[in-house]
Amino acid sequence: MKQNSTILAICAIAYFFLFSCAPRNQNDSDLIHIDVSRSYPVREINLAEIAKIEFLQLEMHDDFLFRGNPRVVTENKIIFGESNGDILVFSRDGRPLSRFNRRGQGSGEFVNILELVYDEMTDEIFVRAPNGIMVYSSAGKYKRTMQQGLRNFFGTQLANFDADTFLLYNAEENQFSLISKNDGNMIQSFDLPRDERIMPGYVLQSGGNIEIITAPAHRIVRHGDGFLLTDFALDTVFFLSQNRELSPILTRSPAIQSMNTITLLNSFVEAGDYQFVLAVTVRLVDNRLPRTYLMRNKQTGSIYRQRITFDEFEGREINLSPQTIALTQNSRLGFISLDLTELQDANDEGRLSGRLKEIVENSEEDGNNVFMLLHFK
Repeated sequence: MKQNSTILAICAIAYFFLFSCAPRNQNDSDLIHIDVSRSYPVREINLAEIAKIEFLQLEMHDDFLFRGNPRVVTENKIIFGESNGDILVFSRDGRPLSRFNRRGQGSGEFVNILELVYDEMTDEIFVRAPNGIMVYSSAGKYKRTMQQGLRNFFGTQLANFDADTFLLYNAEENQFSLISKNDGNMIQSFDLPRDERIMPGYVLQSGGNIEIITAPAHRIVRHGDGFLLTDFALDTVFFLSQNRELSPILTRSPAIQSMNTITLLNSFVEAGDYQFVLAVTVRLVDNRLPRTYLMRNKQTGSIYRQRITFDEFEGREINLSPQTIALTQNSRLGFISLDLTELQDANDEGRLSGRLKEIVENSEEDGNNVFMLLHFK
């Protein structure tokens, strides 16, 4: 147990940091507050209230086979990074554009794909691998290798910040920083308050084996023209603006350091009149970590559990969270994948309508899943 003096010192430092980095007009009433220990009522909303829905199914091509979800969705491209090293590039309307594979041990090759980021302005694909960050054109031409220090860190995350820099969360050092897109060198680091680190996962021991069941951990979330930064050891989520200023934007309770069974808060994504939040409790229930999807009315501050339906699929509910925009790198564009087999069964039951029904009825028996692109209002 921590000594009282240590607790007071940490609180004082956090207090000083919060108010020293906040804008002059920032006050407590401006901050979003979420109590993760409360039980909230359910509220149902229709997805059409907060987003325009676009349905998309990529055509099947013998040389462009993929499994699961893409790694990146942008205004103009959809990019897959497969476990075998294949990188597949499609246009947003589903046309295949390029396919390449640079997996290997040699110069300009990656061992495997840990993370894939695309810069639409320069048409460059960045592959973060255990042996560095390899940079290619979207056609597969090798261009350069970035700093070798960016290795296989558990929980590391990379995001486009501006034309010249990435925003990086380095899990080994528990640090947010800006790095050069050219060579990976650090440009600026952001020092958040420090506290005892929280691991976003549950350690399961069985005999001599150890398994870690991880929770979704969105440390960097696009928000407007900036980013939300989350260190799960803290009770505050910070907003990083394009002019590189930090300010507190959300607080949670109870204090995470005081919880015996912790609940992680994965910041939020905005759509319409709501902020959509994911809370994950780090305890094992049916071999998984329980998730609670919340939504907060921005005007009233009222908080509810999500029940989000959409007209094109009767009886089907979806959840919105930072995961919804993780692939798009765009705070106003969400992505959800719908399983084709589930859709075909639902269509046989008469539960589909509109454009979704049309796609499913014209799909091949073993065709690709259907993607929902959500253009948030």
